[in-house]
Order: sequence, then structure tokens, then C-alpha cells
Amino acid sequence: MSDYQIVGPFQSHRVIVDGRRVPFLEALPVNGGKISLLLDGRYGLDISVADADAFIPWIADAIAIAMGYTCHPRPGKGPVHASPFLGDHAIDWIGADPADSGALCELKLRRAERGA
Repeated sequence: MSDYQIVGPFQSHRVIVDGRRVPFLEALPVNGGKISLLLDGRYGLDISVADADAFIPWIADAIAIAMGYTCHPRPGKGPVHASPFLGDHAIDWIGADPADSGALCELKLRRAERGA
């Protein structure tokens, strides 16, 4: 389980997961054992402290992935940029030239048939 902290007060409270700040995520402890989270200054969500133990590290990973990293940095490790094209999902650029495909020939035939 990840260790998280809510550090503040600042203008808002910062969310820290595994010793690193979670960008775009702010928090405010509220009465009744709840935490009010604010994502990107626009989207708010009130969750229980018990739910925060699982949700805050999850949203930290989601934000990191959206920013092009593999996950939120783990303790003792730096952030790792994700490769946009994994080996089994890579784009094959060989023969990607439209002149090499039949589509161009087909287009020329249609124009010739129409007299264009």
C-alpha cells in the first residue's frame, strides 16, 4: 500500500504520494472523516479517508500516465517516460508511402473512367 500525505496549509493542500507531489491534485480534509479532492482546479470529489488510501495512489498513477510516464514515481526511483510504441503495438512504417499502395492506382482508374 502506498504511503500518502496531505501537506499544507497552502492556498490549497498538496497531495504527496511516496514522497512526490501529485501534479494537478489538491486536497482539503473536511469534517466527518472525508477528504475533498480537486483535480486540475475544476473537478471535485469528496471521498472517505478509508477510500483515499486506494484512490489517491490510483489517481496519481493515472495523472502520471496521462503526462507520458509509466506510473507515479515509486520510492527510491525516478520517473520513467513511457515508450509511445511498444514492440507489439508499433506502427510499421515500411511501405507507408501512398505511391506504393493500390489506393493511388485505384483513384487514377476512377478518374479515367469519369473522363476527369
